[in-house]
Amino acid sequence: MPTNKHTAKSNVSLDPNKFENIHQIGGIRTATLDCPAACGGRGVRVALVDTGAGLRFTVALDRGGDIVDARYNQFALAYLSPNELLPPSHAYHSGIEWLHGWAGGLVTTCGPQYVGGPREEDGVKTSLHGRYSNQPAAVEQVINPDPQRGQLHMLLGLRARDSRVFGPVIEVRRAIRCTLGEPEILIEDEVTNRANTRTAHNWLYHCNLGYPLLDQGARFVYRGRAQYWVLPPPPGQTLLQPLDAAGMNRLKRVPGALAEHAGFGERGLIVEVPPGRGGICHIGLLNHRIGLGLGLSYPAKAMPRMAHWQHFGPRGAYVSGLEPFCGSLIGKALDTHRAAAQYLEPGESRHYWLKIRVLATVQEQQALADCDGPVTP
Repeated sequence: MPTNKHTAKSNVSLDPNKFENIHQIGGIRTATLDCPAACGGRGVRVALVDTGAGLRFTVALDRGGDIVDARYNQFALAYLSPNELLPPSHAYHSGIEWLHGWAGGLVTTCGPQYVGGPREEDGVKTSLHGRYSNQPAAVEQVINPDPQRGQLHMLLGLRARDSRVFGPVIEVRRAIRCTLGEPEILIEDEVTNRANTRTAHNWLYHCNLGYPLLDQGARFVYRGRAQYWVLPPPPGQTLLQPLDAAGMNRLKRVPGALAEHAGFGERGLIVEVPPGRGGICHIGLLNHRIGLGLGLSYPAKAMPRMAHWQHFGPRGAYVSGLEPFCGSLIGKALDTHRAAAQYLEPGESRHYWLKIRVLATVQEQQALADCDGPVTP
């Protein structure tokens, strides 16, 4: 597994003589959740994680180890779809059928071959956002904190494979790390081509923010050069559309519900975020009305672009996604970015990490705000 070098040190002060069971304070527990009756009584395996710092979240073990619901104290952080959390199904690997099984959630991983909408790429008919989130993960490690021994870190180690006979065979080893007393999640992924032929490889973290963290008046934090897209596109045109800098920057302020986003209506930006110190990009959302923010950090070298998806639909479908990625969302035929074409040679591995931190103090929120800047075409 990757090292723990990105995890914050905890400032928590605990008296280990005043509790006997770590789950009184925090930690990881695995369980099975019941599904709706339509699933025929099948359940889904999950891991329930409590950071001991107000941040609690659910890891969907049967959906590649993605993060579904997440809360900080009384505030929900993520959008949850009307589908609920369902078992994985190969029926969702065609066209836009992915939407029938998507639970929403704080992090949905897309790939490992293709991301974005269905199209023909490399002679392959792709499906919406790829197959990864419909692959179950094997649990290889669960490490809980042990303050009596001075150990505050916790780890969930997983392995998932997207495979078929004769290839492609793509293995993902995932580590989800937290530190007791810190409202932070670190996801580290190692993606390896286990087959004997080259395969396409695109990777995207679909981070879906929802009410009440996402609400009218909140603002997104990022900067860089961008392309604007809208769905459905105007008749006879592609989804990429011209938009001036003023229009792009208006998209960083969260509006109320938009009638034009009913049904499939959506819009967004594809942004090349310039990295800060150490080659790290810092983006996020600040909601001053509830005094809360959420910051995302990731390495620009591994994921040179970020998509900002917006769907502010009426009657509940109110969501916006921040999505660091490598490869292309729209396909190489339309995408002229230098990193649009991504492949893995036999035996080759790529490493990715994403850090998510709840920003509950004025100082942390200001540190994220200092990373903001203009968006330009």
